[in-house]
Amino acid sequence: MLERRKHTRSTFYDRGRGSGRVAVFSLLISLFALPAPVRSSSAAARFSAQTPDAAGLVAKIGERLASHPKLDSWQARANSTTFQMNSDWKPKKTATAEKIVTVDGGRWSEEILNASETEDGKTRDVTKKLQEEARDRAEKQDRQTPDERKNEQQSRGRRSLDMTRDEVLPFGPDKRSGYDFTVKGTADLDGAPVILLQSRSHIRSKEKLEGVYYIHPETFEVLRAELTLAKKPGPLKRMEMEVDFLVLPEGYQVMKKAVIRIHVGIIVKNIRVEAVETYSDYVVR
Repeated sequence: MLERRKHTRSTFYDRGRGSGRVAVFSLLISLFALPAPVRSSSAAARFSAQTPDAAGLVAKIGERLASHPKLDSWQARANSTTFQMNSDWKPKKTATAEKIVTVDGGRWSEEILNASETEDGKTRDVTKKLQEEARDRAEKQDRQTPDERKNEQQSRGRRSLDMTRDEVLPFGPDKRSGYDFTVKGTADLDGAPVILLQSRSHIRSKEKLEGVYYIHPETFEVLRAELTLAKKPGPLKRMEMEVDFLVLPEGYQVMKKAVIRIHVGIIVKNIRVEAVETYSDYVVR
């Protein structure tokens, strides 16, 4: 995510093996720094008196999340754009892809419709290359046990929303005790008032996420999550992600958009990537 507007953007990356590509996943999650949100005085005046305390707000969010039916299998159209950045965070190479994503339990697959890469003003079609990679991944998953498949997806940062729900949305009774939550006030999101809730993990670990949540003040729906790791592993200089959520008419909570920014620095090389992935046309299977 990019330069912050009214406190916008922030969930997960996938380093494509062999191709060195980095892509955002379904969860999984807006990369940019998380500066203080721009608060709306009108929103603050309207909601400050009725904003619940942190414990009450978290409980209401947990109840709202629990009300959504479980989403095991789904299909959606996805459009992704990945930027390899220079030291000034200006794009030096851009990759785009349009695909159909299918999740069936723990199995994640992609049908690449078209894909291209642009560098130094030249664009080349890489559709066939990505289609072959997607087929290879699908065939590998077919040979794996469910546990092997899950470990493989997690090692690649490729996880479904249900697989990461407790990581991204730790509001259930068995998860919330691991975090400190603070109500930071109110802000505007796409022109509508929201409550800002900040989380901080008790465990400083690369396995834990923390950040800021945008909460609907009446339904207590999580509209956006802006997250980073509670502790960055050595080479990781920056990892921020943003996930926008949508509730389908059938009541399923899905991801609408994910943005991530990553900076990995090793002795003689720095890798900077910014990726955006949007989802639409959901079909629950």
